[in-house]
Amino acid sequence: MLEFKDAPMFGRVMRDADICKEVLERFLGFAIERIEYLNAEQVLDPATDAKGVRLDVFAKGTDAVFDIEMQVASTPSLGKRLRYYQASIDQACLDKGCDYDALGASYIIFVCDFDAYGKGLPAYHLERACLEDASVDVSDASHWLVLNACAWDKDEDARRSGLLNYIHTSKPADDVLVSKISCAVKSANSDAKWRESAVGFMTVEHSHRVALRDARREGLAEGLDRGRQEGIQQGEARFGKLADILLDEKRIDDLKRAADDATYRDALFQEYGL
Repeated sequence: MLEFKDAPMFGRVMRDADICKEVLERFLGFAIERIEYLNAEQVLDPATDAKGVRLDVFAKGTDAVFDIEMQVASTPSLGKRLRYYQASIDQACLDKGCDYDALGASYIIFVCDFDAYGKGLPAYHLERACLEDASVDVSDASHWLVLNACAWDKDEDARRSGLLNYIHTSKPADDVLVSKISCAVKSANSDAKWRESAVGFMTVEHSHRVALRDARREGLAEGLDRGRQEGIQQGEARFGKLADILLDEKRIDDLKRAADDATYRDALFQEYGL
């Protein structure tokens, strides 16, 4: 079964604007009036041949934009990734000919199920500052937040701590928002067709981890072996090749449809000889 922190599940649940808004408020610690625009797996393609960016969840508020990334495995160069995401988001939000003042506030949030900076903190707020004089107001209106779900019990913000606890353990709690998310996760997992497509869309490593996690919970050796094989077979081996081709050809809508529609996916496999 997929958990909230698994990429496909995270993207599906966060499509609910009310849940997304409440999650953002928990993470950031302030009220958000409303979300006008919400998109899961937003793809930002630069005008040049530079590397594109695929955002997990991208939301637009009244006067700010929000990007939320779920990260379950430690990856190098997180700081540079934040830097590149910021540049891509700014470029996408500023129309040609507009002054830089037209850029609103932006918040990039990485929710990590590990300690990205190894200091044991539940939250790392990263802001640009003047080294010579901390009182200087840089006024770039960009804000980076890296969360450490493993340190949920050290978070003095009880509301955020509860959400981080759920992300880390996947255990429901006596919390209204967590209950909403837990119900949405359960509902999504009951959709066998979607779940199969979602697992197939993940990388081999991630698919393997989900299969092993399920097998361990069942406590069955044969389940472990079966899960390992399913994780590999449903990984990127075939669908991953198709995804790469469709991304290269910028057929994003076809990729999204292929993830949910087995018949259409088979037609694409045949089209590209996969």
